Order: sequence, then structure tokens, then C-alpha cells
Amino acid sequence: MASGAQSALSPLAPTLRGRTVLVVEDHRDSRELLTTVLRALQAHVVTAANVEAAELQVQMSRPHLIVCDMNLPDGTGLDFIRWLRALPRGGNTPAVAITGWENRFPATAATGFDAYMRKPIDVEKFCTVAVALGQR
Repeated sequence: MASGAQSALSPLAPTLRGRTVLVVEDHRDSRELLTTVLRALQAHVVTAANVEAAELQVQMSRPHLIVCDMNLPDGTGLDFIRWLRALPRGGNTPAVAITGWENRFPATAATGFDAYMRKPIDVEKFCTVAVALGQR
């Protein structure tokens, strides 16, 4: 699937160079896939496997973009994003929700996320969304 990220990039395509992306995902394979795709976009990637670890990462260094699974072992992506949005410096960090949940959110803005993607991830669409949000 990383080749999908490579094919989404042309030499002139925008990248995430110089941007830090926090990937919050408890499933190792999914976390590795997202990390590989984001690194192909030249992002610096930090990861967390649960809400507590994600909160610690944000406290250490504010990322430019967050990609967060909705179903985590110690809470939900909604728990994390509500915590993030309450922070003085975290309120405007762009965030993408990733989920295998069947139902779509009624309104992305109402959840605190800027974008929503269902699993399995369409790599090319994910690249487009990540670059657009990560460059804000």
C-alpha cells in the first residue's frame, strides 16, 4: 500500500516535509501502514497506541496533524479530540478520524475532527487529505 502513496506523489506534488504527524492507532499493522504512507509524504511521524500515550505526545510537542483511530483500548478518538480541543494550544490542530465503525458521523465539525475516513483506507485519498490538512 505504500506504493499507493508513492504513486500519489509526483515530483511537484505537495508533501508534508517539515511537518510532524501524530498517529494514534492501537492496531500495529494499521499504525505501521499509516506511518509508512506518511513517511512517503516526507512527514516526521510519532505514534501512540492509546489515548493516554497520545496525550503525552501532545504535551511533549504539538504535532502539525493528528490521525486518530476512533476505537482505542482506553477510550475513543472522540475522548482524545475533546481533550485536545480544550487545550489552549491544541484547539486548532487539524485532525483526521480513522474508523472501521459502520455509521458515519452526522457532522465532522461536531466531533472536533476536520476529516473522517473509513477503514480500509484509500491510500491516495488519505494522502490528499493529509497533505491538505497538514499544510494548514
